[in-house]
Parts: sequence; structure tokens; C-alpha cells
Amino acid sequence: MLCGRAAPAADHPQDALHLTLKQSVTSGRGRAKWVSRAPAVISPAADPRSVGGTLRIIGLYQDVTVPLPAGDWSSPSSQVYRFRNKEAPAGPSPVKLALIAPGSRLTVSADTSGIDLGDPHQGTVSVALTVGGDTYCSTCTTPVKDEPGRYVAAACEARAVCPPPPPPLSSTPDGFRSDLMTNPTAIFTEPQTPKPAYLATVSPGPFGTPIIQIANDPGLRTSPVTGTWGTDARHVYSTQQPWNADETLITIENRGTRASPSPLILDGSTYEPKSGPCSDYPLWDYRWHPTLAHAHEQINVTADGLELMWFDVVSCTKTRSWTLPIAASYGIGSGKGNPSNDGRFVVIAGTTQVYVVDMDPQPPSAPYPNNRIGPPRDVSDCGLADCTIDSARISASGKYGVVFYTGDDIRVFDVDPATLALTPHAMPTSSYRCAGTAAAGYIYSLGHADVALNPFDNDEDVIVGQDECHLSGQTVDGVLIGHVLLVRLRDDAIVALTDPSNEAYADHISTRNLNRPGWAYVDYFQEDGMRFSDEVIAVKLDGSKAVQRFAHKHSVFDGCYRCESHPAPSMDGRRILFASNWAEHCGTFCGSTTDIEDYLIDARGPQSSP
Repeated sequence: MLCGRAAPAADHPQDALHLTLKQSVTSGRGRAKWVSRAPAVISPAADPRSVGGTLRIIGLYQDVTVPLPAGDWSSPSSQVYRFRNKEAPAGPSPVKLALIAPGSRLTVSADTSGIDLGDPHQGTVSVALTVGGDTYCSTCTTPVKDEPGRYVAAACEARAVCPPPPPPLSSTPDGFRSDLMTNPTAIFTEPQTPKPAYLATVSPGPFGTPIIQIANDPGLRTSPVTGTWGTDARHVYSTQQPWNADETLITIENRGTRASPSPLILDGSTYEPKSGPCSDYPLWDYRWHPTLAHAHEQINVTADGLELMWFDVVSCTKTRSWTLPIAASYGIGSGKGNPSNDGRFVVIAGTTQVYVVDMDPQPPSAPYPNNRIGPPRDVSDCGLADCTIDSARISASGKYGVVFYTGDDIRVFDVDPATLALTPHAMPTSSYRCAGTAAAGYIYSLGHADVALNPFDNDEDVIVGQDECHLSGQTVDGVLIGHVLLVRLRDDAIVALTDPSNEAYADHISTRNLNRPGWAYVDYFQEDGMRFSDEVIAVKLDGSKAVQRFAHKHSVFDGCYRCESHPAPSMDGRRILFASNWAEHCGTFCGSTTDIEDYLIDARGPQSSP
């Protein structure tokens, strides 16, 4: 058992014998070192081997916190605690060494400057090491060197008190931070925000929502997993859930020169690499199973398109398997499909045919391993100039099949509950569509869309996407069309989720927040001076145009598909992954346009962590 020392929990203002911060103008990489010997250092009340610690660096307009996880602390002798991370800035923290030696000294050394040093000067810099209820801190106001890329101070006298902690935060009833921006009309100037360090928590304005870079820079080790980070380390797509059902695991890809392994499974709490792929797992196009009963299993189609399986990635065991009657052209629904919300149904698409697989048959059908696969439906009778299948989906309930043709023209099919056969779902002739016919099942065209159940409409099956009929600002069937729309699959009824007035162009939409129904997550193109420019937001599905606004994306993606952010929320919707090269609105310290990493927005309120 690890026990804390008998010392009062309190603030401990310290002299700073040395405080040095450095940052390279070319690479953005940096270093920080802080040494204190007076007043006499005392031991923390809590044992950092149990509670871990955090390093906070406060500079001009910036307040950054980096973790010092409990597992990397040791106690080499009585009353002495040491944190060591030989992989810094890789591994669990950019901090390389921290030492709390009571009566002797306190030292922290990190392979990051913590804050951006691109400003002409910082003036005052504060540092604070917190372990449990104890905070050791120094503040320097008269540096000997204060210039872009370097801050050096010496012999800083201890202040009377440590910098106050950030204002207390409360939670909304649904577990979000109470300070989230919800004003849908405000227009913000995107700030020049430097690229964050790996696993450092930053809270850039104007939203202040914490952001963490959870994939490290290329060439660094994927410690504690053996491997190397590549130039393209990010989640797959907005409609592919990165989190498993209980949010303890996150899957991201790790591509590029010398990158391995891929995909990587990260710890859902610390975001450190946890494992690579199982050696006997022929993964190709995979999805996490969305239910808690199968939280460690992924639904996967092999590269040859001939086998659908469930595979437990923790025990490395294939748990279910189906031989497919027609080869998938690319995995599940041509790469963009998802299982129904209960994890039972998927649509598989060949080059011209689609069919439904019931992966978990329920009474009156015999249970698995009963093979229940619907008859293939040829959908090349689309009536359009181009009948190429772009993707295919099962609706959230499993009641409908949805086929996207080239150009995002959408056709809805009924799924026969007895035979799984697909037949076109005729729409009202009075409903609006910009392609196809009502009789053939066409609805309003939507781009980068995702399926959901709408709790504000008796859990009707809907699809949410960007306006692909390009009628934003016009009125259709009494609806003022915005850039983000909801369409009901039963009858093509349209609901505008955003106001088109000075609205930037919406990009990708995700409703993978299955445990938070009623919201869709959206990212926007950068269009300075317009609402939602370069933002990640959530919009409510009730048509009220209510929003939550989380963060800016800072990615340059023109001509670079993998640089597109593709925001994907966690199952409870309180955390969001987005990809970025952090090369836009980034001031002096930008990322390379060719280095793509995943960033995590953490909108959880206190005590709402899964």
C-alpha cells in the first residue's frame, strides 16, 4: 500500500534559483527547467505514486498544464519523490524529470517550453508543480533574457502566495462544462494559437475548452508500446467511432515513414498508447461494436471483402464470422457505413449490389451462428446519370438501408424484417429532392452525413448532413435552408439545424454520440469573419438552432484529405477527436502541413468522466 507523508496540504511559494524556457523557431520544440532550494522544500501530503502530479506554466495570455502520471513516480529514499520519463517528449508526459527532495531542492526538467515563446516578451512567468493538495510554485518578473524563443530568469524571490487555480468549474445536468460557449450568433476572430505539445492540456481562447494532442510528433517512440509515431497519426473518419462502448479504449491510425504499429489502441483516460493490433487479426475496415456487452469487440470486413467478423482486440479472439455472398467493394458500406445502434445490422455494398447482414439474430429467428443474410439488391437502376455507389448505410434503428450515389444523392430502402430484402421506400411526391424521384426513394441530398435517431421526434430515423442541393439561404417547403440539415427517412421531411445568416460552410457531420442522442457534431471551413469559421460545434436536432461551440481546428487541408479534421465525438459526446496539422492561425510556432496528428477536445465537467 502507498501512503502519503504526514505533511499539511498547502501552497508552497518557492524561490526560483533558475527558470529557463526555450523554444525552437523552426521546429517548435522546446525545453523547460526550474530549480528551487528555498524555502526548505517539504514533502507533499499525498504520495505522487498514487495521485500523480501536474506541471502548470503560466505566461503571457497562456496557461498550460501537463501531466506527470502516478506510474512514473518513484521514491528512491525516505521523503524523496522522483518522476522520470526517459522517452520525453514522448511517453506519458513531456516532463523528463521532476524531483522533490525535502530540505534539499525541487527540480523540474521538461522537453517542452510549455507555453508559446513567439511573443516579443513574456514579462512574468509562473510555474507550479501540484501533487494532491500541495502546490509548489515560483513566479519570475525580472528575467535576464526575455525574447522570442527564450526566457531566462534567476534568483526569483518567492511570492507570498501561489497563482490562484483556474476558476471553479461546474457541470451541466448532462455532464458538460458549464462555461461552454452556446451563443449561436457570435462571430469570433480565430486567435494565433501555437501548436500544443504532446499530452499537454491547453485551453485556447475564445472558447477556453481544454485541448490535448494525443498523437506525438513523427519519429518519436510510441512508448510504452514498441514503435514509432508517423507523419499521419489520426482517427479514421467522422462516422467511425474512435472510442469503444465504455470509452476505455481509443483506436487511431499511425501512418507514414517508419510508422508502426497501426492502428494504435490508446488508453481512454491517459491517451497513452496501450497496444498495437493483434497478430492474428486480419483487420481492414473495422468499427467498434457499439454495445457494452461487446465493448472489446470490433466489427471488421477483411481486405478481400469476403469475410465479416467480430473480433475481441483485448483477448485477440475472433468471436463471430460470416462468409459474404458478394465481395464488399470496400468494407462496411463502402467504408462509411456503421452498424445499427444496437450493433445488430450492417449493410454491405459490392460494386452494384447491396445487402443486409443480421449479425445478432433475435427471436423468432434462430440465434447466431444461424447465418442470416438478406438477398442482394441491384441498385444500378438508380435513374441518375451516374449510378456509382459512393457508400451505403444501415439506419440507426436498422429499419432502412440508405445508399449514397456519386454526388451525395441519397436513396432510402425498406428492410423487410422477415427476409432482410431491400425495396425502395417511396417518398411523398410533395417532398423536395434535387435528384431522383419520390417513387425510387430519393430524399434531399446531403454531404458528409451520418444517421441517427431523433429523440425530439419519437426516435424517428434521420440523417444529418451538409446542404448538398446548395440552396442555403432559400426557403424550401417552408424551411429556411442552412448549411446543416436533418432529413427524416420516413418521408423526406427537412429540418434546418443552423441559420444561414453569415454562416461559414459546414464540412463533416458525426452522430456517433450514441449515448447522447439529439445532437450532431459539425466542423466548418475556415472563412474568417463568418459564424463558426474553422470551428468544431454541436447542433441540436430539435430545430431550435441551439449549439455548443468547442474549439478551432487550425488545419490547412486544401488538397490534403487526411488533413481534414473529421470530428468524431465519444459515445457520451463530451469528448471529440479532430485531426489537424496545426498550420493555420498558429503564430510563430506552427506544425508542418505534412504532419497530421489527432487532438482531443475535453468538454467534460467535474466528476463527469466515464
